[in-house]
Amino acid sequence: MTLVNRIDFTDPQFNQPRFSCGFLLQHQGDTFAVTAKHLLKVIKTGEMGSVSFGTSIKSWSLFPLNRPENRVVTKKLLNENTKEALDDKATYDDDWLVFSLGSNTSGVKPLKVRTTPLQAGEKLYVVGWTRRIESGPQRVYEFEYYKTIDHRILLKEVLVPEQFGGLSGAPLVDEQGLVVGVVSNGTVDPATKKKFFSPCALDGLLAFLATNSGK
Repeated sequence: MTLVNRIDFTDPQFNQPRFSCGFLLQHQGDTFAVTAKHLLKVIKTGEMGSVSFGTSIKSWSLFPLNRPENRVVTKKLLNENTKEALDDKATYDDDWLVFSLGSNTSGVKPLKVRTTPLQAGEKLYVVGWTRRIESGPQRVYEFEYYKTIDHRILLKEVLVPEQFGGLSGAPLVDEQGLVVGVVSNGTVDPATKKKFFSPCALDGLLAFLATNSGK
């Protein structure tokens, strides 16, 4: 269900043959590619200061790490916004990029959105590859739902990797495989002052798609 990103730049020195994770999302009869917005902070060129590729990025595709020949080629970054700076708080609040598709030979089944509320203590799973994993099938990491703060799903760790690096953009799913969030980074719980692993909830993405997916 998970893919990794390949990002090709106009200047090939910035190329990312394999960078973090992403997934396909099926919503209202269409299929989209989704990954984390904060990736642009890491791979940006000097010309990239907003949520826009400009002339810096030539193409963005995704593929299963264990089947690199099977590709999803994106068509358009739907939430491109030249007025949203990469250091804006919105990059944290709504940490997702969503693409329309040009072609898809990945063989990966798109995920569907869960529509019912999460329950305290419920088991949730992150599916993907950390950057240290160079081959093989996707891994599954286990968490328990703690609570949601704004657009962030705070999780308690159960079975997790030693280092999370490279999982950004991977899907957070429930036991039925329905997607509930996009892996982002951490959030400090104001009540306990403890930092929790906190994927981004889908409410902002779904609201965006409701008004923009047909454009």
